Formats: sequence, C-alpha cells, structure tokens
Amino acid sequence: MAAALSNRSTGYLVAILIHIIALSCYAYGYYIDSFINQYMTETDTAWKRRMSWGGKKKFLTFWNLNFQTFYFGLCCLIDLIEAFSKRRTVPRKLCSFRDWFLAAIAFPFGLVVVIMFWAIYAVDRELVFPARLDDIFPSWLNHVMHTTVLPFLLLEFYFVRHRYPSRKNGIFGTLFVGLSYLFWLLYLGFVMDIWVYGFLKVLSGAYFVLFFVGNALLLLVFYLAGEKLNAVCWGSPGVDLDIEMEKVD
Repeated sequence: MAAALSNRSTGYLVAILIHIIALSCYAYGYYIDSFINQYMTETDTAWKRRMSWGGKKKFLTFWNLNFQTFYFGLCCLIDLIEAFSKRRTVPRKLCSFRDWFLAAIAFPFGLVVVIMFWAIYAVDRELVFPARLDDIFPSWLNHVMHTTVLPFLLLEFYFVRHRYPSRKNGIFGTLFVGLSYLFWLLYLGFVMDIWVYGFLKVLSGAYFVLFFVGNALLLLVFYLAGEKLNAVCWGSPGVDLDIEMEKVD
C-alpha cells in the first residue's frame, strides 16, 4: 500500500514537471518564432509576400503550436489549483474539458503535424521546410514544433489518467477543427490564390479530393489511437476512476 502511494506521488510530481517543461518549450518557441517571422518579413521579399495574407495562421503547424500551448497551460493551471487549494480539489468540468481537448484536438492534430511534416520532409523538404531556412530557423525550434509534440503527448498519457469523452463528442470536435482548417485552406487557395502548401496547387481534381479525404480518415484513426492508448495505460473507465474523480468536485 505504501509503495503504491509512493509510486502514485512520484508519478504526480513527474506529470507536473512534464507540464511545466512542455509549456515552457512551446511558449518560448512561440516567442522566438515571432521574432524570426518578423525578421524574415522585413528582409525576405518572397517570405513577405507569403505572409501578406493570414500570416502564420495559414499553417497547421502554427494552429498546433497554439493547441499544445493551450493544453499544457491548462494542465499547469489544474496543477496549481491542486497544489494551492486547501482541499486539493479541481472543478470536474475543468478536468473534463482538459480531457476532451486532449482527445479531440491536442492528440490527433499533434500526430498529424508530426507525421505529415516528416513524411513530406523525407520526400521533398522544399515543400514544407526549404533549405534556405536552415541559417535562420534554429533546428531546436523546428523540433519543438514538429518532433517533441509526440513524446510530450505520450508522456502525458502515461503519467496522467484521463477520462475520454464519448466517441461522438470527441470525434465531433476533431472533425469540426479539421473542417475549419480545410475551409480556411480552400478559401486561401481558390479565393485569395495563396496556396499554403505548394503541392496542393498541382494536384489534379481526383488526387486533390483524395488527399483531403485521406487526411480526414487519418485524423479519425489518430483519435481512435488516442482512445486505445489511454485504455492501455489506464484501463477502461470504471469504479476506480469514478472514485479518483471525486477529488475534483
């Protein structure tokens, strides 16, 4: 019993440390990226033209950076409430929203960014990260945006127990964000003639549709993968989790 409590306490402290490190990485990365973007806008005519409408909001990487920063910021907020509240209680709705956001947005979109970026990079890096950026964009920042996302999320699943939302509510959130980004891309491409990812402009009709359908299916697969991963780490929701959740009321 004492060993179990000790392990649980250690896991709790490790989780807090992970939240702090992840939030610090993303917040600092966001800060540095802003300076880099400003510098390139002032010195690179091609980059200035690319950023002229919508700025960094055109890129899924930027959306995901905001998702991950928000998620781990929310985790840190919950950690602070638990640490300084007299009864160490957190509102159940806040924890439920954290779990929903992880399931529907942070995890599936985090995986899409990591896997799609490095897959395209392996085929032709000029499509996602031109070689000329190597002298301006530090490699550590590239990894913060496109690599560390996955290990941080995996560690989160391992050390923190989450109550997954109903599949209907979770997938609805995933599809809503995915469709929002799709409509944004199509608006920029067909209305503003700004193709965020150059290869989309040269895809023929059938391949164009298949690319987006494939990505939608990939998001669904990643959602289900997160659900399965949570079950593997902690088991299906049951009595133990219900008792544990009493702390947050």
